[in-house]
Amino acid sequence: MASLLHRSPQSTCEFRFYEELGDFLAPARRKRSFLHAFDGTPSVKDRIESLGVPHTEVDLILVDGEPVPFSHRLTGGERVAVYPMFERFELGEANRLRPAPLREPRFVLDVHLGRLASYLRLLGFDALYRNDYEDDELERISRAQHRILLSRDTGLLKRSAVTHGAFLHATDPRRQLREVLDRFQLDSRIAPFTRCARCNGKVEALDMMSMAQPDEHDPDRDHPDERDPPPGEPERRDPDPGEPERRDPGRAPPTGDPDSPPEIRDPSRPRPEKQGRNDVPANVLSGHGATLSGCGDCGQIYWPGSHLARLRQRLAEVGVSI
Repeated sequence: MASLLHRSPQSTCEFRFYEELGDFLAPARRKRSFLHAFDGTPSVKDRIESLGVPHTEVDLILVDGEPVPFSHRLTGGERVAVYPMFERFELGEANRLRPAPLREPRFVLDVHLGRLASYLRLLGFDALYRNDYEDDELERISRAQHRILLSRDTGLLKRSAVTHGAFLHATDPRRQLREVLDRFQLDSRIAPFTRCARCNGKVEALDMMSMAQPDEHDPDRDHPDERDPPPGEPERRDPDPGEPERRDPGRAPPTGDPDSPPEIRDPSRPRPEKQGRNDVPANVLSGHGATLSGCGDCGQIYWPGSHLARLRQRLAEVGVSI
C-alpha cells in the first residue's frame, strides 16, 4: 500500500499522427491530437510504437516544433507530431529518420505476400519469397543482405534490427504493387520479364539452336533414371528397402556477404530439371522461337502467349505499363 501511495504520477504528451500513419491507430485517435500517458522518460520511438506505429513508417518527428531522432527522451508536457514519408515535400537530410535508401532496391517478403512477390519479379525486381519463412529468418535476411522487408505484420516491422522495411496498407496484390512502386519511386527502374516469377533467377534471351536437342530415340531422354553418371561421379545404385528418399535441398547462389543466409528454394521440393527444345510446344517454337527467354537458375522457359495481354491489362488498371 505504501508503494502505491508514493508512486510518481504519470506524465503526458500530446500526440498527433499524420496521413496514413493514422491507419495504425484506434479510430478515435485518427486525424486529431490526443493525450498519451507514460511512466519515466521513455524514448519517443518507444511511445510511437506502443501506440501501434512501426518505426519503419516514420520519416519525421517534431517535438515542440523541432525535429528529433528516435532516441529523444520525453519528460512530459511536450507536443509530438509524427509524419510519414513525404513524396512532394523536400526535407533537409538532417531531419530524416529513415536510413539512406539502398543503392539497389532488393526485397524480402513475408509468407502472406506470394502474389506480390511474383508481380515484383515480373517487373524485374529482386524479390525473395518462401511460404515457410519464420520471422527471425526474415529479420536476418533483411539485415544481412540489405533487403527491404515487406510485410503487413506490424510486430515484425517494430523489431529494432529491421532498418529497411515497409508496411503494406493494401490487401489486393496489384494495389500492393502500386504502393511499393510509389513508396520507393521505382517506376523508372522497371525492367519487365528480366527475372523469373518462379524462382527469382535472372531471365535472358535464348538461342534455341544451342539448347539441348535429344535424338528421337535418345535413351537419356526416354529413361532419365538410367543415364550414365558424368566422369568422376559415383555410379547410381538402387536404394535399400526402407531407405528414406533423398532429395536435393537446392543450392545456395553465391553471395558477397559470408554472414548472409543462403537463398535457397523450398527444401521440400526437388529442383526442377532445366527445359530444352523438346519441352517447348512445336507451335510455340515455330511462332516464337526468336523471342524465347529462359531462367538461368531453374530453367523455366518463357514466351509471349495469350496471357500477356491480360497481364498488361490488369497491371494497367493500377498504372503499371509493361
